[in-house]
Amino acid sequence: MRLIPILFSKQPRLQRRLMLTSLAIITVASLALAEVINQQKVQDFYVNQTNDIIARLPSIATELRLEGMLPKSNEVLESDASDHARRASDYLLITCVNGMRDHYTSSVEARRRGLQDSCDRVRQLARDTSPPYMVTLADSQLYAVVPMPVSINNKEYDLLVLRNAEQVQKRLDSARRATYFRVGLFIPLSGLLLVSAGYWGLRPLRRLSEEVKGILSGEREQLSQGYPSELDEVTKALNELISQEKHQRQTYQHAMKDLAHSLKTRLAATNAIMEDANLNESQRQQEMLSQLGQMDQIIQYQLRRAVSGRQGLTREQVSIAPTLEQLTAMLDKVYREKQVRVDLQLEEEARFPGNQDDLMEMMGNLLENAYRFAISQVRIRASVEDDTLTIIVEDDGPGIEPKMREAVLERGVRADRRNPGQGIGLAVVHDIVLGYGGTMTIEESPLQGAAIVLRFEAPKPA
Repeated sequence: MRLIPILFSKQPRLQRRLMLTSLAIITVASLALAEVINQQKVQDFYVNQTNDIIARLPSIATELRLEGMLPKSNEVLESDASDHARRASDYLLITCVNGMRDHYTSSVEARRRGLQDSCDRVRQLARDTSPPYMVTLADSQLYAVVPMPVSINNKEYDLLVLRNAEQVQKRLDSARRATYFRVGLFIPLSGLLLVSAGYWGLRPLRRLSEEVKGILSGEREQLSQGYPSELDEVTKALNELISQEKHQRQTYQHAMKDLAHSLKTRLAATNAIMEDANLNESQRQQEMLSQLGQMDQIIQYQLRRAVSGRQGLTREQVSIAPTLEQLTAMLDKVYREKQVRVDLQLEEEARFPGNQDDLMEMMGNLLENAYRFAISQVRIRASVEDDTLTIIVEDDGPGIEPKMREAVLERGVRADRRNPGQGIGLAVVHDIVLGYGGTMTIEESPLQGAAIVLRFEAPKPA
Protein backbone atom coordinates (compact mmCIF):
# COMPACT_ATOMS: atom_id res chain seq x y z
CA MET A 1 0.00 0.00 0.00
CA ARG A 2 1.44 3.37 -1.02
CA LEU A 3 -0.01 5.38 1.89
CA ILE A 4 2.53 4.26 4.52
CA PRO A 5 5.64 5.06 2.42
CA ILE A 6 4.12 8.42 1.56
CA LEU A 7 3.52 9.32 5.22
CA PHE A 8 6.93 8.18 6.49
CA SER A 9 9.11 9.23 3.57
CA LYS A 10 12.06 11.45 4.51
CA GLN A 11 11.44 13.69 1.55
CA PRO A 12 9.14 16.63 2.42
CA ARG A 13 5.71 15.98 1.00
CA LEU A 14 2.66 18.21 1.06
CA GLN A 15 0.41 15.21 1.65
CA ARG A 16 2.37 14.02 4.68
CA ARG A 17 2.34 17.48 6.20
CA LEU A 18 -1.39 17.82 5.72
CA MET A 19 -2.08 14.36 7.12
CA LEU A 20 0.10 14.72 10.21
CA THR A 21 -1.14 18.22 10.97
CA SER A 22 -4.77 17.19 10.58
CA LEU A 23 -4.22 14.06 12.67
CA ALA A 24 -2.66 16.14 15.45
CA ILE A 25 -5.63 18.51 15.39
CA ILE A 26 -8.09 15.59 15.53
CA THR A 27 -6.18 14.04 18.46
CA VAL A 28 -6.13 17.24 20.49
CA ALA A 29 -9.77 17.97 19.70
CA SER A 30 -10.82 14.41 20.60
CA LEU A 31 -8.99 14.47 23.93
CA ALA A 32 -10.48 17.85 24.74
CA LEU A 33 -13.95 16.54 23.87
CA ALA A 34 -13.39 13.46 26.05
CA GLU A 35 -12.47 15.68 28.99
CA VAL A 36 -15.57 17.81 28.42
CA ILE A 37 -17.72 14.65 28.39
CA ASN A 38 -16.15 13.45 31.64
CA GLN A 39 -16.67 16.82 33.30
CA GLN A 40 -20.25 16.81 32.11
CA LYS A 41 -20.81 13.41 33.74
CA VAL A 42 -19.44 14.75 37.04
CA GLN A 43 -21.70 17.77 36.78
CA ASP A 44 -24.67 15.51 36.03
CA PHE A 45 -23.86 13.51 39.17
CA TYR A 46 -23.74 16.70 41.23
CA VAL A 47 -27.04 17.95 39.82
CA ASN A 48 -28.73 14.61 40.44
CA GLN A 49 -27.40 14.51 43.99
CA THR A 50 -28.57 18.06 44.67
CA ASN A 51 -32.03 17.30 43.28
CA ASP A 52 -32.19 14.16 45.44
CA ILE A 53 -31.28 16.14 48.53
CA ILE A 54 -33.93 18.75 47.75
CA ALA A 55 -36.48 15.96 47.42
CA ARG A 56 -35.41 14.67 50.86
CA LEU A 57 -35.59 17.97 52.68
CA PRO A 58 -38.49 16.77 54.92
CA SER A 59 -36.41 13.79 56.00
CA ILE A 60 -33.41 16.06 56.58
CA ALA A 61 -35.56 18.39 58.71
CA THR A 62 -36.69 15.42 60.78
CA GLU A 63 -33.12 14.36 61.46
CA LEU A 64 -32.22 17.89 62.43
CA ARG A 65 -35.08 17.88 64.95
CA LEU A 66 -33.94 14.54 66.33
CA GLU A 67 -30.46 15.97 66.74
CA GLY A 68 -31.88 18.94 68.57
CA MET A 69 -30.89 21.40 65.87
CA LEU A 70 -34.52 22.37 65.20
CA PRO A 71 -37.12 23.22 67.87
CA LYS A 72 -39.26 20.22 68.76
CA SER A 73 -42.92 20.54 67.83
CA ASN A 74 -46.15 18.60 68.33
CA GLU A 75 -47.05 15.15 67.24
CA VAL A 76 -45.59 15.78 63.80
CA LEU A 77 -42.14 15.18 65.29
CA GLU A 78 -43.11 11.67 66.42
CA SER A 79 -44.48 10.68 63.06
CA ASP A 80 -41.40 12.14 61.31
CA ALA A 81 -39.09 10.40 63.75
CA SER A 82 -40.81 7.05 63.34
CA ASP A 83 -40.72 7.44 59.59
CA HIS A 84 -37.07 8.41 59.69
CA ALA A 85 -36.32 5.43 61.92
CA ARG A 86 -37.99 3.08 59.46
CA ARG A 87 -35.67 4.25 56.65
CA ALA A 88 -31.95 3.85 56.92
CA SER A 89 -30.30 7.19 56.04
CA ASP A 90 -27.62 7.06 53.34
CA TYR A 91 -26.27 10.53 54.12
CA LEU A 92 -24.66 12.37 57.02
CA LEU A 93 -25.50 15.86 58.21
CA ILE A 94 -22.96 18.35 59.52
CA THR A 95 -23.97 21.89 60.42
CA CYS A 96 -21.30 24.59 60.44
CA VAL A 97 -21.69 28.06 61.96
CA ASN A 98 -20.08 31.36 60.99
CA GLY A 99 -19.55 30.32 57.42
CA MET A 100 -17.80 27.04 58.27
CA ARG A 101 -15.11 28.89 60.20
CA ASP A 102 -16.00 28.12 63.82
CA HIS A 103 -18.15 25.63 65.68
CA TYR A 104 -20.11 22.83 64.15
CA THR A 105 -22.76 20.43 65.17
CA SER A 106 -23.32 17.13 63.50
CA SER A 107 -25.42 14.04 63.54
CA VAL A 108 -24.63 11.23 65.96
CA GLU A 109 -23.27 9.11 63.13
CA ALA A 110 -20.95 11.92 62.02
CA ARG A 111 -19.63 12.31 65.56
CA ARG A 112 -19.17 8.57 65.84
CA ARG A 113 -17.00 8.57 62.75
CA GLY A 114 -14.85 11.38 64.08
CA LEU A 115 -15.69 13.93 61.38
CA GLN A 116 -15.20 16.93 63.68
CA ASP A 117 -12.88 18.75 61.25
CA SER A 118 -15.15 18.42 58.23
CA CYS A 119 -16.19 22.09 58.16
CA ASP A 120 -12.58 23.23 57.92
CA ARG A 121 -11.72 20.70 55.21
CA VAL A 122 -14.75 21.63 53.11
CA ARG A 123 -13.96 25.33 53.60
CA GLN A 124 -10.43 24.80 52.23
CA LEU A 125 -11.78 22.69 49.37
CA ALA A 126 -14.39 25.32 48.44
CA ARG A 127 -11.70 27.98 48.42
CA ASP A 128 -9.54 26.09 45.89
CA THR A 129 -12.08 24.36 43.65
CA SER A 130 -15.64 24.60 42.41
CA PRO A 131 -18.53 22.12 42.87
CA PRO A 132 -18.97 19.24 42.89
CA TYR A 133 -16.90 18.67 46.02
CA MET A 134 -15.29 15.25 46.53
CA VAL A 135 -13.30 15.10 49.77
CA THR A 136 -11.67 12.42 51.91
CA LEU A 137 -12.53 13.07 55.57
CA ALA A 138 -11.07 11.89 58.90
CA ASP A 139 -12.45 8.35 58.57
CA SER A 140 -10.42 7.94 55.32
CA GLN A 141 -13.56 7.59 53.24
CA LEU A 142 -14.41 9.61 50.14
CA TYR A 143 -17.55 11.73 50.44
CA ALA A 144 -19.57 13.80 48.02
CA VAL A 145 -20.38 17.05 49.79
CA VAL A 146 -23.29 19.38 49.03
CA PRO A 147 -23.17 22.64 51.04
CA MET A 148 -26.61 24.18 51.70
CA PRO A 149 -27.17 27.49 53.50
CA VAL A 150 -30.03 27.23 56.03
CA SER A 151 -31.60 29.54 58.58
CA ILE A 152 -32.54 27.98 61.97
CA ASN A 153 -34.13 30.08 64.74
CA ASN A 154 -33.05 33.23 62.86
CA LYS A 155 -29.46 32.01 62.75
CA GLU A 156 -27.52 31.31 59.56
CA TYR A 157 -25.83 27.94 59.18
CA ASP A 158 -24.04 25.99 56.48
CA LEU A 159 -25.52 22.54 56.24
CA LEU A 160 -23.19 19.92 54.77
CA VAL A 161 -24.92 16.90 53.30
CA LEU A 162 -22.39 14.07 52.93
CA ARG A 163 -22.88 10.87 50.99
CA ASN A 164 -20.38 8.08 50.50
CA ALA A 165 -18.80 8.57 47.10
CA GLU A 166 -16.71 5.42 46.78
CA GLN A 167 -19.18 3.71 44.47
CA VAL A 168 -19.90 6.95 42.65
CA GLN A 169 -16.18 7.52 42.10
CA LYS A 170 -15.82 4.01 40.75
CA ARG A 171 -18.68 4.62 38.31
CA LEU A 172 -17.15 7.94 37.23
CA ASP A 173 -13.72 6.31 36.77
CA SER A 174 -15.28 3.52 34.75
CA ALA A 175 -17.14 6.04 32.59
CA ARG A 176 -13.93 8.06 32.12
CA ARG A 177 -12.02 4.98 31.00
CA ALA A 178 -14.82 4.06 28.62
CA THR A 179 -14.75 7.56 27.13
CA TYR A 180 -11.00 7.51 26.56
CA PHE A 181 -11.25 4.00 25.15
CA ARG A 182 -13.74 5.22 22.57
CA VAL A 183 -11.50 8.17 21.81
CA GLY A 184 -8.59 5.76 21.44
CA LEU A 185 -10.56 3.88 18.80
CA PHE A 186 -11.81 7.05 17.13
CA ILE A 187 -8.39 8.67 16.60
CA PRO A 188 -6.74 5.90 14.50
CA LEU A 189 -9.96 5.35 12.58
CA SER A 190 -10.15 9.09 11.85
CA GLY A 191 -6.49 9.03 10.85
CA LEU A 192 -7.11 6.21 8.41
CA LEU A 193 -10.10 7.98 6.89
CA LEU A 194 -8.13 11.23 6.78
CA VAL A 195 -5.21 9.62 4.99
CA SER A 196 -7.57 8.00 2.50
CA ALA A 197 -9.39 11.29 1.93
CA GLY A 198 -6.09 13.15 1.56
CA TYR A 199 -4.76 10.58 -0.89
CA TRP A 200 -7.94 10.89 -2.94
CA GLY A 201 -8.11 14.69 -2.60
CA LEU A 202 -4.50 15.22 -3.71
CA ARG A 203 -4.81 13.01 -6.77
CA PRO A 204 -5.19 16.05 -9.09
CA LEU A 205 -1.85 17.40 -7.83
CA ARG A 206 -0.14 14.08 -8.49
CA ARG A 207 -1.75 14.01 -11.92
CA LEU A 208 -0.50 17.55 -12.56
CA SER A 209 3.00 16.54 -11.47
CA GLU A 210 3.02 13.54 -13.81
CA GLU A 211 1.81 15.62 -16.76
CA VAL A 212 4.45 18.28 -16.13
CA LYS A 213 7.09 15.54 -16.10
CA GLY A 214 5.64 14.30 -19.39
CA ILE A 215 5.96 17.77 -20.91
CA LEU A 216 9.59 18.08 -19.74
CA SER A 217 10.42 14.69 -21.22
CA GLY A 218 8.70 15.51 -24.51
CA GLU A 219 5.91 12.96 -24.13
CA ARG A 220 3.19 15.62 -23.92
CA GLU A 221 2.70 19.08 -25.38
CA GLN A 222 0.18 20.53 -22.91
CA LEU A 223 -1.67 19.77 -19.68
CA SER A 224 -4.99 17.98 -20.05
CA GLN A 225 -8.38 19.39 -19.11
CA GLY A 226 -10.83 18.38 -16.38
CA TYR A 227 -8.96 19.57 -13.31
CA PRO A 228 -10.89 20.75 -10.22
CA SER A 229 -11.89 24.40 -10.21
CA GLU A 230 -9.19 25.22 -7.65
CA LEU A 231 -6.50 24.12 -10.15
CA ASP A 232 -8.26 25.22 -13.31
CA GLU A 233 -6.66 28.69 -13.43
CA VAL A 234 -3.25 27.20 -12.62
CA THR A 235 -3.42 24.68 -15.45
CA LYS A 236 -4.69 27.33 -17.87
CA ALA A 237 -1.81 29.62 -16.93
CA LEU A 238 0.71 26.80 -17.32
CA ASN A 239 -0.73 25.84 -20.70
CA GLU A 240 -0.55 29.44 -21.83
CA LEU A 241 3.04 29.70 -20.62
CA ILE A 242 3.93 26.48 -22.45
CA SER A 243 2.29 27.77 -25.64
CA GLN A 244 4.14 31.07 -25.38
CA GLU A 245 7.43 29.31 -24.77
CA LYS A 246 6.84 27.08 -27.78
CA HIS A 247 5.84 30.05 -29.93
CA GLN A 248 8.87 32.02 -28.74
CA ARG A 249 11.18 29.12 -29.53
CA GLN A 250 9.72 28.85 -33.03
CA THR A 251 10.05 32.61 -33.44
CA TYR A 252 13.73 32.45 -32.51
CA GLN A 253 14.29 29.59 -34.93
CA HIS A 254 12.48 31.33 -37.78
CA ALA A 255 14.20 34.62 -37.07
CA MET A 256 17.65 33.02 -37.09
CA LYS A 257 16.91 31.11 -40.28
CA ASP A 258 15.59 34.25 -41.98
CA LEU A 259 18.56 36.21 -40.71
CA ALA A 260 21.00 33.66 -42.06
CA HIS A 261 19.22 33.58 -45.41
CA SER A 262 19.02 37.37 -45.67
CA LEU A 263 22.65 37.87 -44.72
CA LYS A 264 23.71 35.18 -47.16
CA THR A 265 21.98 37.09 -49.94
CA ARG A 266 23.58 40.39 -48.89
CA LEU A 267 27.03 38.81 -48.61
CA ALA A 268 26.64 37.41 -52.10
CA ALA A 269 25.66 40.85 -53.32
CA THR A 270 28.69 42.32 -51.54
CA ASN A 271 31.03 39.86 -53.23
CA ALA A 272 29.48 40.72 -56.56
CA ILE A 273 30.06 44.42 -55.92
CA MET A 274 33.68 43.80 -54.97
CA GLU A 275 34.25 41.84 -58.20
CA ASP A 276 32.36 44.26 -60.46
CA ALA A 277 35.04 45.90 -62.62
CA ASN A 278 32.58 48.43 -64.02
CA LEU A 279 32.37 50.26 -60.70
CA ASN A 280 34.87 52.89 -59.67
CA GLU A 281 36.08 53.18 -56.09
CA SER A 282 33.49 55.79 -55.10
CA GLN A 283 30.60 53.81 -56.55
CA ARG A 284 31.89 50.60 -54.95
CA GLN A 285 32.04 52.29 -51.52
CA GLN A 286 28.55 53.69 -51.96
CA GLU A 287 27.17 50.29 -52.91
CA MET A 288 29.02 48.62 -50.04
CA LEU A 289 27.63 51.15 -47.55
CA SER A 290 24.17 50.55 -48.95
CA GLN A 291 24.52 46.78 -48.46
CA LEU A 292 25.92 47.25 -44.94
CA GLY A 293 23.01 49.52 -44.09
CA GLN A 294 20.58 46.90 -45.33
CA MET A 295 22.33 44.22 -43.27
CA ASP A 296 22.08 46.40 -40.16
CA GLN A 297 18.35 46.94 -40.73
CA ILE A 298 17.76 43.23 -41.30
CA ILE A 299 19.67 42.27 -38.14
CA GLN A 300 17.75 44.81 -36.06
CA TYR A 301 14.46 43.63 -37.46
CA GLN A 302 15.16 39.96 -36.80
CA LEU A 303 16.32 40.69 -33.25
CA ARG A 304 13.19 42.72 -32.56
CA ARG A 305 11.08 39.99 -34.09
CA ALA A 306 12.71 37.37 -31.86
CA VAL A 307 11.91 39.18 -28.59
CA SER A 308 8.65 40.98 -29.37
CA GLY A 309 5.35 40.02 -27.79
CA ARG A 310 6.77 38.13 -24.80
CA GLN A 311 4.20 38.40 -22.02
CA GLY A 312 4.80 35.49 -19.63
CA LEU A 313 2.19 34.83 -16.95
CA THR A 314 1.89 38.45 -15.81
CA ARG A 315 0.04 41.07 -17.82
CA GLU A 316 1.57 44.52 -18.07
CA GLN A 317 -0.52 47.60 -18.67
CA VAL A 318 1.00 50.63 -20.39
CA SER A 319 -0.70 53.97 -20.80
CA ILE A 320 -0.84 54.81 -24.51
CA ALA A 321 -1.04 58.59 -24.35
CA PRO A 322 2.49 59.37 -22.99
CA THR A 323 4.14 57.12 -25.57
CA LEU A 324 2.25 58.69 -28.49
CA GLU A 325 2.92 62.20 -27.22
CA GLN A 326 6.64 61.41 -27.02
CA LEU A 327 6.73 59.90 -30.52
CA THR A 328 4.75 62.69 -32.18
CA ALA A 329 6.95 65.32 -30.54
CA MET A 330 10.05 63.61 -31.98
CA LEU A 331 8.55 63.12 -35.45
CA ASP A 332 7.35 66.74 -35.55
CA LYS A 333 11.01 67.76 -35.39
CA VAL A 334 12.11 65.20 -37.99
CA TYR A 335 9.35 66.26 -40.44
CA ARG A 336 9.15 69.91 -39.47
CA GLU A 337 9.39 70.98 -43.11
CA LYS A 338 6.14 69.15 -43.93
CA GLN A 339 4.25 70.88 -41.07
CA VAL A 340 2.17 67.75 -40.38
CA ARG A 341 -0.92 68.41 -38.26
CA VAL A 342 -1.46 65.64 -35.67
CA ASP A 343 -4.85 64.87 -34.10
CA LEU A 344 -4.70 62.68 -30.96
CA GLN A 345 -8.02 61.18 -29.88
CA LEU A 346 -7.10 59.00 -26.90
CA GLU A 347 -9.43 57.76 -24.19
CA GLU A 348 -8.06 57.77 -20.65
CA GLU A 349 -8.84 54.10 -20.06
CA ALA A 350 -7.01 53.06 -23.26
CA ARG A 351 -4.02 51.04 -22.06
CA PHE A 352 -1.80 48.70 -24.06
CA PRO A 353 -1.78 45.14 -22.63
CA GLY A 354 1.93 44.58 -22.95
CA ASN A 355 5.50 45.82 -22.74
CA GLN A 356 6.46 49.50 -23.03
CA ASP A 357 9.25 48.72 -25.52
CA ASP A 358 6.88 46.75 -27.75
CA LEU A 359 4.38 49.63 -27.72
CA MET A 360 7.16 52.08 -28.60
CA GLU A 361 8.45 49.88 -31.45
CA MET A 362 4.98 49.22 -32.81
CA MET A 363 3.71 52.79 -32.73
CA GLY A 364 7.09 54.19 -33.81
CA ASN A 365 6.94 52.23 -37.06
CA LEU A 366 3.30 53.14 -37.71
CA LEU A 367 3.75 56.84 -36.98
CA GLU A 368 6.98 57.06 -38.97
CA ASN A 369 5.13 55.62 -41.97
CA ALA A 370 2.17 57.95 -41.40
CA TYR A 371 4.41 61.06 -41.22
CA ARG A 372 6.39 59.95 -44.26
CA PHE A 373 3.37 59.36 -46.48
CA ALA A 374 1.03 62.05 -45.12
CA ILE A 375 0.40 65.21 -47.06
CA SER A 376 -0.54 67.40 -44.12
CA GLN A 377 -2.56 65.45 -41.53
CA VAL A 378 -2.16 62.41 -39.24
CA ARG A 379 -4.81 61.17 -36.81
CA ILE A 380 -4.35 58.61 -34.00
CA ARG A 381 -7.33 57.19 -32.14
CA ALA A 382 -7.35 54.81 -29.15
CA SER A 383 -10.57 53.59 -27.57
CA VAL A 384 -11.94 50.72 -25.50
CA GLU A 385 -15.30 49.13 -26.27
CA ASP A 386 -16.68 45.71 -25.31
CA ASP A 387 -13.35 44.70 -23.69
CA THR A 388 -11.52 45.43 -26.95
CA LEU A 389 -8.76 48.00 -27.32
CA THR A 390 -8.73 49.59 -30.78
CA ILE A 391 -5.83 51.74 -32.03
CA ILE A 392 -6.16 53.43 -35.42
CA VAL A 393 -3.37 55.35 -37.18
CA GLU A 394 -4.55 57.35 -40.22
CA ASP A 395 -3.01 59.77 -42.70
CA ASP A 396 -4.12 61.73 -45.75
CA GLY A 397 -1.44 60.29 -48.02
CA PRO A 398 -1.81 58.09 -51.09
CA GLY A 399 -3.01 55.09 -49.05
CA ILE A 400 -2.42 51.41 -49.83
CA GLU A 401 -4.14 49.62 -52.69
CA PRO A 402 -6.48 46.78 -51.56
CA LYS A 403 -4.49 44.18 -53.46
CA MET A 404 -1.33 45.18 -51.62
CA ARG A 405 -2.80 45.28 -48.08
CA GLU A 406 -2.03 41.66 -47.29
CA ALA A 407 1.36 41.65 -49.02
CA VAL A 408 2.80 44.69 -47.20
CA LEU A 409 2.57 42.79 -43.91
CA GLU A 410 5.27 40.46 -45.20
CA ARG A 411 8.94 41.27 -44.77
CA GLY A 412 10.57 43.14 -47.66
CA VAL A 413 7.35 44.21 -49.41
CA ARG A 414 6.78 47.96 -49.84
CA ALA A 415 3.61 49.60 -51.12
CA ASP A 416 5.55 52.58 -52.51
CA ARG A 417 8.91 51.67 -54.03
CA ARG A 418 9.69 55.32 -54.70
CA ASN A 419 10.38 55.88 -51.00
CA PRO A 420 13.52 54.50 -49.34
CA GLY A 421 13.36 51.58 -46.93
CA GLN A 422 13.41 47.83 -46.75
CA GLY A 423 9.70 47.27 -46.23
CA ILE A 424 10.07 45.74 -42.77
CA GLY A 425 8.25 48.36 -40.63
CA LEU A 426 4.73 46.96 -41.04
CA ALA A 427 6.07 43.40 -40.77
CA VAL A 428 7.59 44.23 -37.38
CA VAL A 429 4.29 45.72 -36.24
CA HIS A 430 2.39 42.69 -37.48
CA ASP A 431 4.71 40.32 -35.60
CA ILE A 432 4.28 42.29 -32.38
CA VAL A 433 0.51 42.36 -32.75
CA LEU A 434 0.36 38.61 -33.33
CA GLY A 435 2.62 38.06 -30.32
CA TYR A 436 -0.03 39.69 -28.13
CA GLY A 437 -2.91 37.80 -29.69
CA GLY A 438 -4.20 40.87 -31.53
CA THR A 439 -5.24 41.58 -35.11
CA MET A 440 -3.93 44.09 -37.65
CA THR A 441 -5.87 45.25 -40.69
CA ILE A 442 -5.31 47.93 -43.32
CA GLU A 443 -8.31 49.99 -44.36
CA GLU A 444 -9.07 53.21 -46.17
CA SER A 445 -9.17 56.30 -43.96
CA PRO A 446 -11.81 59.04 -44.15
CA LEU A 447 -8.75 61.29 -44.60
CA GLN A 448 -8.31 59.58 -48.00
CA GLY A 449 -5.12 57.81 -46.95
CA ALA A 450 -4.36 54.55 -45.19
CA ALA A 451 -5.84 53.52 -41.84
CA ILE A 452 -3.90 50.90 -39.84
CA VAL A 453 -6.30 49.29 -37.35
CA LEU A 454 -4.95 47.32 -34.38
CA ARG A 455 -7.21 45.41 -32.01
CA PHE A 456 -6.26 43.78 -28.69
CA GLU A 457 -8.04 42.31 -25.71
CA ALA A 458 -8.31 45.27 -23.35
CA PRO A 459 -6.50 44.77 -20.02
CA LYS A 460 -8.68 44.68 -16.92
CA PRO A 461 -8.38 47.69 -14.60
CA ALA A 462 -5.70 47.16 -11.94
